[in-house]
Amino acid sequence: MRRWGQGLAWVTAILALMVSLMLWLDPGEEPEVTRTDYPVSRYSHDEDGGIWFLQAGEGHQRVEGADPETFEPVPGDTGRGYFYSGLARDREHFYVDGHRKPEVNPDSVAYLGRHYYRADERVYYRNTLLDGAEAAKVRVRHGDYADDGARLYYQGHWIAGADVSSLSEVAVTERTSADFHYLKDANRVYYRGKVVQEAEPADFTVIRVEGDTWGNHYGDDGRRYFFKDQPLPDQVADTGRTLPPGALQLLQADKEFGWHVLFHEGDTFYFHQPFTNELKMLCRRDSSAPLETLAQGLYRDDRHLYYAWVEWDWNRQSRGGGRGLQGWSSGLAVVPDVDPDKFRFIEKARYRRSGSALRGGVYDAGGRRFFHPDYKGAAPYRAALMGFDGSGELRHLRHDGRCGAYTESPNRSSFFNDLKGMVKWIINRGS
Repeated sequence: MRRWGQGLAWVTAILALMVSLMLWLDPGEEPEVTRTDYPVSRYSHDEDGGIWFLQAGEGHQRVEGADPETFEPVPGDTGRGYFYSGLARDREHFYVDGHRKPEVNPDSVAYLGRHYYRADERVYYRNTLLDGAEAAKVRVRHGDYADDGARLYYQGHWIAGADVSSLSEVAVTERTSADFHYLKDANRVYYRGKVVQEAEPADFTVIRVEGDTWGNHYGDDGRRYFFKDQPLPDQVADTGRTLPPGALQLLQADKEFGWHVLFHEGDTFYFHQPFTNELKMLCRRDSSAPLETLAQGLYRDDRHLYYAWVEWDWNRQSRGGGRGLQGWSSGLAVVPDVDPDKFRFIEKARYRRSGSALRGGVYDAGGRRFFHPDYKGAAPYRAALMGFDGSGELRHLRHDGRCGAYTESPNRSSFFNDLKGMVKWIINRGS
């Protein structure tokens, strides 16, 4: 009991100290800023002439010492949308992401794109000097890559061993923001400046992951699959089984109908665990016949009709008692008593459910109607196939969830994660 009492006293003391520090470091209400004077820029000014920079996730931060009379942002990239440079200058100084860079003469700056700029005889990416670069020859290649004809850089860092003479963009299944992280030469594929281990550049293709906002990027070279800069393992976790080369096939890369990327081989379905780069068994089917994709998240073999589903876990209590986004479930379900040979598309239609309009395709199977939504929308549960009740209203199909996988969010709410968040907040406020 004494240890428990001492531990409680320590926790109480720490929380009291944290609250005191938060109150001490909190600068109060953020000043009202007028962004209209600096269009398409993260820079703003207040009524007193103070200059501010909008830091992602941290709000407006004051640009110390800036001269409001001569201050101006450096325009960013244009073309497909707009890309903020984060650069600015006044009569005396040059600024990067709201911070003064005293070694750079503001009159010497030439913006190259994607945060790269030339200043006198040097080239920088934001605050990083391109070591060894021939400044006059530096050009932005693709995404955050740049070269000077001899050396390749990613975000200002030199990539040793790159063959600049053979650089080219990788193939894509469809253009996405993931493309900007990849580049290749005759010998290697690069992802965010790292070599994609064992990838064949001639055949490498970036896979489009539908609805991805987490930066879970995948590729394929026809021999194996890759996650970011690492190959997917050949061994299935927790089973000891090693898959033959080229046996694994992609089934689904769609975060809106299944948070986990799904694969299959023979009669077995697998899912990829991105936080640990593990390939795990999802479940098995009672057929080894080829799988056919009918629509996003909708599949069939010679015996069954399958649909994908995903559930965002907002409700479970974490071990620390907190609430929030706790994790994600993905799975496949069999539609019982449906002959896949009789499953037929009828028409495109729109329905209202829970106040939202759902567009999609209506299917029929032996007199039973089903609906495949095109637009998934925000919801704790989504499925690639829905049914109709007796009155013609949409309803979710029941499934037992046995063919499913669950992954905890690394940021799930708990006492220790909340404590870490508070400490990080205090450090950011004090810096």
